[in-house]
Amino acid sequence: MIGEVSAAPNGARPVLCQVAFSVVDLVAAERWFRDGLGFVPAGGARLALRGPLYSAGTGLPRAASTCWWLVGRGEFVQLELFQFERPLARLMDDEVRACDVGYRRIGVWVADFDEALSRLERLGSPPMGDVVGPLGERRACVRNPDGVYAEVMEDDPLSGAGLAGGRSSCPVALRSVSMSVKDLAGSEAFFSGLGLGHSDVSLRAPEHEAVWGLPGARSENRVFDGGSVLLEVGQYLDPMGRDRPADYRISDQGILNIAFGVRSRHENESILRRASEAGGSLNSKPTRLPGGGGAYVNDPQRFSVELMWLSPSAERWCGFVPRPGGRRPRADTHSAEVTVQIAAPIEVTWAVIADHDGMSAWSGASVRRIREGRTDPAGRGSERLLTLRGGAKVTEQVVVFERPTLYRYRVTKGGPFICHQGDIRLRTHGDQTELTWTIRFRPRLPGTGRLLSRMLSRQLERSLNRGLRRYVEALERARRLDLGAR
Repeated sequence: MIGEVSAAPNGARPVLCQVAFSVVDLVAAERWFRDGLGFVPAGGARLALRGPLYSAGTGLPRAASTCWWLVGRGEFVQLELFQFERPLARLMDDEVRACDVGYRRIGVWVADFDEALSRLERLGSPPMGDVVGPLGERRACVRNPDGVYAEVMEDDPLSGAGLAGGRSSCPVALRSVSMSVKDLAGSEAFFSGLGLGHSDVSLRAPEHEAVWGLPGARSENRVFDGGSVLLEVGQYLDPMGRDRPADYRISDQGILNIAFGVRSRHENESILRRASEAGGSLNSKPTRLPGGGGAYVNDPQRFSVELMWLSPSAERWCGFVPRPGGRRPRADTHSAEVTVQIAAPIEVTWAVIADHDGMSAWSGASVRRIREGRTDPAGRGSERLLTLRGGAKVTEQVVVFERPTLYRYRVTKGGPFICHQGDIRLRTHGDQTELTWTIRFRPRLPGTGRLLSRMLSRQLERSLNRGLRRYVEALERARRLDLGAR
């Protein structure tokens, strides 16, 4: 049952209609939400997400990004996945906990709990801990490719709230967003000021803290009625949440903001006034477009909240209607892929791939590590500088490091491409290692993609066959000779 809600002036009652994520790899992030949980593509945008107006609205200098939308069972609710070209998303700290300050967790109801967990595990996201609750009320927590905690719920917390409609064929519904704050009273005043009412839905019990790695944690929480999505605001008392970095920006990897929507410009102006009265500050003047508009607002604790309005007739063009077969802008438009068979065990091949400084021996470039990863010198967050023939310099950053099968990196500086993503997959194939190296990119100069893709494919094939394969196999022969001599 939903608690009584007091409407904002002029009848404006905002609903929580959007959760936005800053992702490192748009293709991988969408696949996780789509194939793992069952969300449906709903289009996307790129051309509108750059330029002075976009920068002013987001509060990010020279901002440029590509966005894809996904929807679930709930109507007028969407997920937004942003891949920023400028500024690049800074990687989330490996040690971020669910109690640390920020938008930390989403809650999703799934039609088939066991099947959803099975799909997520195949995508590399097994449950963090034990599944809790009796059959029919089970809960589990996983982390998505961008480090966001996702609570998977077998029971729908809003099952008795008259929300059974919507897209009944869709197997998933976004049901909650949880934020960890330092000042619960301040957050409560801000969201109440927007016109949100408290909900009497109990989202979780104390034992649920264990599913995201905080057994025995103590916190104070408020749950707000956002329509078909609940907003949970919590202040952790034990353990206390660590604050965000002083230089935090919304493009950093993770949930960047949430949005509350109404259906008319008049209602939106009312909500914006209330946000200002509650201590919020606008990044820029509200946008005024046919059928919609709004603004990004920062609450007194630096949480970004979008306050928008959208007419029902504009929903299809703004990502609130499923478009599973529709085209959407690509963060990367071209690719090159090469597979090689290497006569060496997978562990030997992985050791070579993970050795930044050793790349100079087989890649055709001069390479040195310039930053160590937090948990492994060569792992996630580590960086290397490549000096190519002719003197051009490229910086690459490791974003996924799953020994010994998966290695992903991105170019953060230099190079002829935009959104350059590298994906290296290894698997044992008999007594050999099969290695597949894929590069995805968008050319800086339109119209040059096919030519660059052909050139890159030839270069990659030469580097892997003449360089990496020969180098690893020579190491393996030497290793075997040494073992035989013993």
